Amino acid sequence: MSCSYKHMDFPFQNSLVSAEILSVPLVREMLQYPHGMTYLLLDLQRLEKELLKIAEQDVAIPFLSSLEQVYLKRLTSGKRKREWLGGRFAAKYAATGMLAQNGNTLPWSNLAVIADKNGRPFIASGENGAAMPDISISHSGNLAAAMAVSTGFCGIDIQKVTDRVVKVRERFCSLNEAHILGSFFSASRANQSSILTRLWAAKEALRKVANMNSLPGFLELELAEINAGPSHNGPASWRFIFTWQHIDVHGNPVTHQCRVAVSHIVDYALALTARSDTVA
Repeated sequence: MSCSYKHMDFPFQNSLVSAEILSVPLVREMLQYPHGMTYLLLDLQRLEKELLKIAEQDVAIPFLSSLEQVYLKRLTSGKRKREWLGGRFAAKYAATGMLAQNGNTLPWSNLAVIADKNGRPFIASGENGAAMPDISISHSGNLAAAMAVSTGFCGIDIQKVTDRVVKVRERFCSLNEAHILGSFFSASRANQSSILTRLWAAKEALRKVANMNSLPGFLELELAEINAGPSHNGPASWRFIFTWQHIDVHGNPVTHQCRVAVSHIVDYALALTARSDTVA
């Protein structure tokens, strides 16, 4: 589990990915993000095994809002159920961690994960006065991931490595980006899928943090530099630095520099980003 708080035990402990992939302090350092942050990863297959031992109403009542309970009943696919529940459990645990740091303790059933008009998830609460943290959710293969931040916006993405990413690389990887990746990672045919998946996950995380009516395209987010992450005892990590230009409300071009913390977990790429100055 990756977290920075001890407000409560996760109710489905056996589904947590226990290896410390990237510590929260390390991610904050890599992103130069000074505010509160947390995230965690869940193994969806292990979560499903735990949920099979529990009646559906015993899962719904303590952990889901009334709106979420209604939605859960509509889901008929077992795969969709475990992805949906995994993402919400992870997001609620991360969000309540942020709230607990500010002295606000709310049960999960008081929090609802809702999508805005662009499909971006946010936390809503029936409680008055408590400012809700920003959240981001992702799932791929057998893993679900979620993060929360106390200030600004966040984006997390988990991607299972497959050969498909090589076939569609022109959609998200420019020739200059391919050169940067090849120079930094000394890319070979054997690990090309893994390296391209890191770029894909990083760009997905950035698109989630943009918080704009029109999300930036993959090729609008331009990889400019890669740095090795600070030395630590876990898996290798890298800081991907992007430039992104858009037109502001006054018609003027604005260029942003964006950082993403990226790591490789067996056959998955994990990417996290957070900004306190994201343009709306």
